[in-house]
Amino acid sequence: MRTFPPTAKAHCSAGFTLVEVMTTLAVLGLVAGAVMLAAPGADTRMHGGVERLAARLKLASDQSVLLNRDIALVATPEGYHFEKLEEDGWRRIENAGSLGFQAWPGGEAPRVVEPAAPDGGVEAARLAEFDPLGGASEMQLVFGERGVGWRLAIDGEGAIRVERTQ
Repeated sequence: MRTFPPTAKAHCSAGFTLVEVMTTLAVLGLVAGAVMLAAPGADTRMHGGVERLAARLKLASDQSVLLNRDIALVATPEGYHFEKLEEDGWRRIENAGSLGFQAWPGGEAPRVVEPAAPDGGVEAARLAEFDPLGGASEMQLVFGERGVGWRLAIDGEGAIRVERTQ
């Protein structure tokens, strides 16, 4: 058994050093920052939804050329779907998962800039039509509130763009 002289005291650690506490806080700060940057915000989710709609529009344009039929984007208050022009009129595309009914990105119908917004009495409206030659009717939709959000535009040549609005 070890004994200490009466004047010497045993040196024991009674807590953390300042360096250990500061290192721990720095590591926790870095982890919290990484989590905040990686977590998707509402704007990121909206942008992803608009990009998915743009990809579906591109698919509809390609299908129009492949099938040699006009295909249209049809808007409803709840979402959108696509229709194909058959010899007896427009028919909803039901069996294709990507061109079937989808809810609007963000859960709300976008503001229709072009073509002119349909009257309130219209239950569903064809907003854009793709022709078998690769062209399209012009269309612009704005997603988001108070002008801050995303604009999806189709030009007459069938090019589809997604842009940030301010």
